[in-house]
Order: sequence, then C-alpha cells, then structure tokens
Amino acid sequence: MSVHHNTREYLESLIVHLRNNHGLRKRSLVMADREEGGYLFFLYQACNPQWILEFQFTPESPEEE
Repeated sequence: MSVHHNTREYLESLIVHLRNNHGLRKRSLVMADREEGGYLFFLYQACNPQWILEFQFTPESPEEE
C-alpha cells in the first residue's frame, strides 16, 4: 500500500502513529513522489485504511516516538 501527502512531516507523524498504536513496522522511507508531487511511503504489511483516515496531525505537537 502506498501512502501519499503533500508534506513529509505529516507522513513521518503518521508512521509514528501507526507504529505506536497499531504495531505497523514494515515500511519504506518517506520519499519524494516524482510523478505526482508531494511525498509518499510504502507499507509492507496489512493496514486498515481507517487507521490512516482517523489520524489527526497537529504540527505543534506531533506524537512522541
């Protein structure tokens, strides 16, 4: 599964959220999306898409690692 967003910070915070709350660890690094712009990463294990939709990003206070 690929996950896309306009900002690297959002994706990095989402990765921490998925790791801490749902145990997801198998993923790629965040990288620039050369075809569509923005950034992306790949998940290499099953993930409920609802976990991503429910994620709330707040730049002032990202989740702790």
